[in-house]
Amino acid sequence: MSKNKHVKQKRHFNRWLFFLVGLVVVGAMAFAGFHYFNSKSTLPREVKLTAVGDSLTQGVGDPTGKGGYTHLIRQKVNEQNPQVRMSVVNYGISGETTNQINHRVIHSKRLQSSLRHANVITITTGGNDLLSFLKANVMGNNQKQLKQRLTTYGANYQTRVARLFRNIRQLNRQAPIFVFGIYNPVYVYFPQVAYINEAVTRTNQITNKVIKQQHGMYFVSINKQLTDGQFKTTNSRKVLKKKALQSIINGNDHSSSDINELLEGQPAQSNKYLSNDDHFHPNLKGYKIMTNLLYKQMADHINWIKE
Repeated sequence: MSKNKHVKQKRHFNRWLFFLVGLVVVGAMAFAGFHYFNSKSTLPREVKLTAVGDSLTQGVGDPTGKGGYTHLIRQKVNEQNPQVRMSVVNYGISGETTNQINHRVIHSKRLQSSLRHANVITITTGGNDLLSFLKANVMGNNQKQLKQRLTTYGANYQTRVARLFRNIRQLNRQAPIFVFGIYNPVYVYFPQVAYINEAVTRTNQITNKVIKQQHGMYFVSINKQLTDGQFKTTNSRKVLKKKALQSIINGNDHSSSDINELLEGQPAQSNKYLSNDDHFHPNLKGYKIMTNLLYKQMADHINWIKE
């Protein structure tokens, strides 16, 4: 074999060798890339929920001390949606009114940062606004005065809650916001005091009205479930009212101070969804009801939550 022919064969062999090595390298890279991106696609999506509000967000009444619905919704979302891993930051402070919550939204840099980076936001407000109003107005005025004062209260509350929702939405234009309504914690004890139910209903109507003026905000109603407690049927509620009226006939009518004591969390008879400690805030069963109602709304409005 001539020297030139040998050199040509060697060059030909080297070219094939380089081609095969390159083919193996490219194949290995393609396999590694596919494996990497496939593994990335199966990792859970990180989702952050920021909860802001009053005692219902803080979780007062939850016997586990884990934060009421905020802990339960994280647990439920993660259990039913393996493609999601939700974390929760709880900014609930017991006793705060709408104005006080709004003050934190405006001035707390930490809360502002949490709201800006949230994928989901939940709010509880209005209960302490109404509580303060009722303590001053639930008894001792005639019906006309009560209705006039409720109308004034409603107008003022609408201004306050609209300001709160607007400020939160300005911090985060994208995240869906779920706002809980309020309930009547004393219905089981004073079913005959219709004014309290009327005031609760009015507050919820105002909250829902303001929600509809913002995009991506949704109302979570809990009034009927937590107000009625175990008295779910028409007949059971009639029996409850009959007992209350019989108490009045027997001379055991409740005074303004009696109702105010209960509004301040004094013990009374049982609503099985409220805490035995104060007969006012939800217990674990009550917070589970709130969680399930919230989850249903989330499933209706968030595409990565399954029903």
